[in-house]
Amino acid sequence: MQTNNKVDGFLESINRNVTIYKKLRIQTKTLIPTQRRGGLMRPILKTTTALIAGAMIGLPAYAQSITITTAGGEYGAAMKEAMWGPAAAELGLDVREETQSDGLAAIRMQVISGSVTTDVVHLGSPEGAQAAELGLLEPLDYSVIDGEALPEGAHSDHCYPFDSYGTVMAWNTRTYPAGGPANWGEFWDVEKFPGKRALRANAQDLIEIALLSEGVAPADVYTVLSEEGGIERAIARLAELKPAVSVWWTSGAQSAQLLKDGEADLVITWNGRAQSVIDDGGGVDYSFKGSIIGTDCLGVPKGAPNIAAAMKLIAAMTTPEREARLTDYIAYGPVNTAAYEGGLIPGDRLKQLATAPGNLDSSVFSRADWWTAHGEEAQIAFDEMMNN
Repeated sequence: MQTNNKVDGFLESINRNVTIYKKLRIQTKTLIPTQRRGGLMRPILKTTTALIAGAMIGLPAYAQSITITTAGGEYGAAMKEAMWGPAAAELGLDVREETQSDGLAAIRMQVISGSVTTDVVHLGSPEGAQAAELGLLEPLDYSVIDGEALPEGAHSDHCYPFDSYGTVMAWNTRTYPAGGPANWGEFWDVEKFPGKRALRANAQDLIEIALLSEGVAPADVYTVLSEEGGIERAIARLAELKPAVSVWWTSGAQSAQLLKDGEADLVITWNGRAQSVIDDGGGVDYSFKGSIIGTDCLGVPKGAPNIAAAMKLIAAMTTPEREARLTDYIAYGPVNTAAYEGGLIPGDRLKQLATAPGNLDSSVFSRADWWTAHGEEAQIAFDEMMNN
């Protein structure tokens, strides 16, 4: 039977050090009679103890293992390089990554089944609010995590926000060399902008965008959605565009690939995904006009196997330096306010962040409280539209 190489090495090290220990014991017994209590015994015993301790230093140290669930793709890779990789090294943790395109569904299944395998989960803040409402998350330990680093209004008891992003319109510059849509109304205009569309297979952000495309003012979007028939109005607007949608994507990585490969001409995606394609030399552009600003957060599933270590990992991941460094890999802006200080983020990168000055005009901030109250209703209506 084959065994793990680490285990083999560990056992070999134990056997080697036990052999050394036995030899030292024999040497000690040979040099010193067991009944003798004279002055010679103590120095030799001290030397023997030091030798044994030195021999045991070679034993491998096994770090505590915990699991983090992310969305994967370039975003997940960026989080590893900038945040949880360095944090794990600092804390001496062995962090294992799992990827799920729908983190909320994944932890719901784990918690309901009573078999929780992940310790830290990466969610959108509206999903984090829903998860907390459903009792799927542990309360955050703010004696470990820095709650003072969050701006006013961003605090959460269960899911710690760490970056901001914009859901934007992106387009293929080869298809539209003169530029893409100026607003969401033009995105819906299949005559002015013919071509394949790709949208996320989820109600979140799309229903807000649908109302913007009808001319609803950004400040009024959630007022309209909260009115009787507001959700239905947004869903009906999405149904109008449905015939022009060639792909309903299910992960951010997929949306970026659609842009990179030119499989879609117009894509609703996250600004960081679109920027990553541009950084790779892809013929893509995008606009922050009418973007939906959201935040992502880190939570600990209810009943996670390593709750204390998970809290420490979240704290170490979200320092100003690590949130700022995330922007080196993907254009998502930090939530920790100190990350914008001291030149941690270069000026040219600031322009690519959804919450940077000048990029917020006509944008809508996603309201986690609205999605907590109405998210299930909105998603059911969306799914029915998709199935018809």
